[in-house]
Amino acid sequence: MFASYPQGPLRASFDPSLPYHARVTLPGARDIVCIPGHPRAEELVEIWNDIVLEGTLQIGGYSNEEVVYLDPVEDAVSAAVQAVKLGSWDGPASADPADWVLLADWFAGEDVVGWEGSTVHWVIQREDLAARRLDRAFANVFWNP
Repeated sequence: MFASYPQGPLRASFDPSLPYHARVTLPGARDIVCIPGHPRAEELVEIWNDIVLEGTLQIGGYSNEEVVYLDPVEDAVSAAVQAVKLGSWDGPASADPADWVLLADWFAGEDVVGWEGSTVHWVIQREDLAARRLDRAFANVFWNP
């Protein structure tokens, strides 16, 4: 996979980061709802997506996903909790997305053959990040072929 991704210089740029998602899953709620306190969240996301320049690798901030209304970090947290239950990742893992933060977000774009449209999200629990336990980061892939 790495060999198929184009190599080149790495350039850093500053870009403000705001939520790209307009909906959340509330504990005990049956449906996904608009972000509480933000009745016009979908309009704001639409405007934000029109003005933001996307890169392939983002460090920190809010995760971006082209086809979902939910925060991709929330999806990664669910996957981490499930991985602990299945024994495929060492716990503990909090089920509360507020306990987690995005480390990095990588959009493979069209450059990785077989994984076109995929995005890798690295998340970590806040307490692990504060303790510099980067080995506790969890990666989740969203693929929209």
